[in-house]
Amino acid sequence: TSVTIPNSVTSIGSLAFYSCKGLTSVTIPNSVTSIGKQAFYGCSGLTSVTIPNSVTSIGDEAFRGCSGLTSVTIGSGVESIGGRAFEYCSGLTSVHISDIAAWCKIDFDDFNSNPLSYAHHLYLNGEEVKDLVIPNSVTSIGDYAFYRCSALTSVTIPNSVTSIGGRAFSVCHFLTSVTIGSGVTSIGTEAFAGCSGLTSVTIGNSVTSIGWDAFAGCSGLTSVTIPNSVTSIRDRAFEGCSGLTSVTIGNSVESIGDYAFYRCSALTSVTIPNSVTSIGGRAFSVCHFLTSVTIGSGVTSIGTEAFSDCRKILDVYCYAEKVPYTESGVFICLPIENATLHVPDASIDRYKVTAPWRSFGKIVALTEDETGIDELKGENGKVKTALYDLSGRRVQKGQKGVFIQNGKVMVR
Repeated sequence: TSVTIPNSVTSIGSLAFYSCKGLTSVTIPNSVTSIGKQAFYGCSGLTSVTIPNSVTSIGDEAFRGCSGLTSVTIGSGVESIGGRAFEYCSGLTSVHISDIAAWCKIDFDDFNSNPLSYAHHLYLNGEEVKDLVIPNSVTSIGDYAFYRCSALTSVTIPNSVTSIGGRAFSVCHFLTSVTIGSGVTSIGTEAFAGCSGLTSVTIGNSVTSIGWDAFAGCSGLTSVTIPNSVTSIRDRAFEGCSGLTSVTIGNSVESIGDYAFYRCSALTSVTIPNSVTSIGGRAFSVCHFLTSVTIGSGVTSIGTEAFSDCRKILDVYCYAEKVPYTESGVFICLPIENATLHVPDASIDRYKVTAPWRSFGKIVALTEDETGIDELKGENGKVKTALYDLSGRRVQKGQKGVFIQNGKVMVR
């Protein structure tokens, strides 16, 4: 059965065509502004549907169970799509849109609302989108916007965008490259989780927060640089990035969340900057090839099993003069008796009597090279601490000006 809705209709009410299994096609006119809850629920004979630009909202479960639906065209006027609107539309192969900017603004209640959860293929004006360039008119990318759009291979997010929503690009398996513009300040929960083919990510220098599970399961990712703008790395942000061999953490990061780098088994070394005050539970647990860890001077607390099961650790460099508080099992399941702990000379005795630090096979003072402070001997044999300018650069003998010596400002 084919149905043409007359132009006099402004809305399609709830349950309007509920379970009309014989419905094979429907024509929705430009007069319609809303499609109600369960309006086409269970219309299993429907194969395609075009939602005109006039429609602004699609209700909960509006097309749920339309198992014969293969193609959906969504107009540029749609602003919200209700919960489970396209759930069990298992036959969908393509979603067609005319405006990427409009698509980015759609409010998806959950992943079952987004037709791409089934289709995986997005078409813009008839051409499949693989290399996605978000236009400059977009200021935010909504939750689930491109969820499971596995045909995507690259994404460029412009400087105009300030936020990337939760699961916005999650489970885009063939996505290999992402460039995040300098305007983005936050990356949402699971924004790129499960993008197993991702090998390159450029994070803009305005990002302050990387959300929970943001890059979890991105097993193709080999290198990450977290810019100085970031102040927090949330729980599980890079969990399961098993290909990650290098991570650079910006010197404004204050906290590293629970499981943040859990099971990043290819990491061989990690340096936690002085700005970090807390390391979450299991943050670096099961990083099997981690051999060297540097803990900055600002760290005051380390969570449960933060470095557990890192069986190849040989050296831990801890610059904190006050021994950090540790929860249980920080270094459990690794041969700590074979590893060396390097700590400030003034604090060495405190580390030697404090668990779990006292269990290291060797506890030694940080060398001059490691601390960045070296000494010069004068003609009389007395030790003189080297001079540095106000930018931290070593000063050559004979120079005059304002300098730092032994932590104090002096004039020569």
